[in-house]
Amino acid sequence: MNPSKARDFFSAYYEGNLEVGLRQSFEITLRNDATLQADYAAFVETIHQLDALKHEEIPIPIFLSDRIATRLEEAQGKQRFGFPLWTNWIRGLAVAGLAAVAFIGALPLFNGRHDVGMSGAIGGGSNVDQLQFKVDGSKLIVLYQPSSAKTVVVTSANTNKEISRFTLDGQRLESPIENSLSNPAIMKIQVLGDKASALVAIPGQSIPKAKSGEGSVQDLAVALAGHYRIPVVVEAADVTHHVTWSFSSNDPRQTANQALSADGFSVDVRPDGLLEILDR
Repeated sequence: MNPSKARDFFSAYYEGNLEVGLRQSFEITLRNDATLQADYAAFVETIHQLDALKHEEIPIPIFLSDRIATRLEEAQGKQRFGFPLWTNWIRGLAVAGLAAVAFIGALPLFNGRHDVGMSGAIGGGSNVDQLQFKVDGSKLIVLYQPSSAKTVVVTSANTNKEISRFTLDGQRLESPIENSLSNPAIMKIQVLGDKASALVAIPGQSIPKAKSGEGSVQDLAVALAGHYRIPVVVEAADVTHHVTWSFSSNDPRQTANQALSADGFSVDVRPDGLLEILDR
């Protein structure tokens, strides 16, 4: 697949709709072309900016596509990243109506690169058929070694929209995740047919100013990732449990323990900087 053809599949790949052969060809081309990687990152950033527009009260116009394009042009002057590559694509998509706009606004908000390797063993004392994670610089690495044919699905934890999936037949999965956006991103990683699943929160490029908050354990993971700029993994049965927190300490483990210790959760910060929230 050449880069020009690969660009035609950005949307289908992001939505997980490419059939296996095309997806594999797309991923090979993406992995080997730095310019294509930058274009795909710009595509994902545009999706994030569209998500911000959903919080505005926008009246339903007769000519919906023109109104959306106007909004994008207005937002372009306010955002750090512009829309030059994708404005025409959005104009065409907008004619599908409000359902399409809501669908686009709900797409997941993070940038990543997915690499599936065949050789080597997963480091860190990993176990077969167990999701594992490690930190490498600014990246969180997802590690998985199935003993049989398995499918790993990554979805937005906020919208349940599928981001990507990996179909493995004994191969090793090692997928780095980076978040180049301003806000923290959170996603769910699940092995279909197994109980293995985890929530993963990745810090963004800015530090939120809030000193305290309340919400679910999932919300706490996002807040911890954003404030302390560390990745957070949640492997707990009830991520909707309501908690309150305060960032009065410089120690993320202390902050998380104060929020969770009385509610049946345990907290650990690994040497590589990964914070884990687990069932006690």
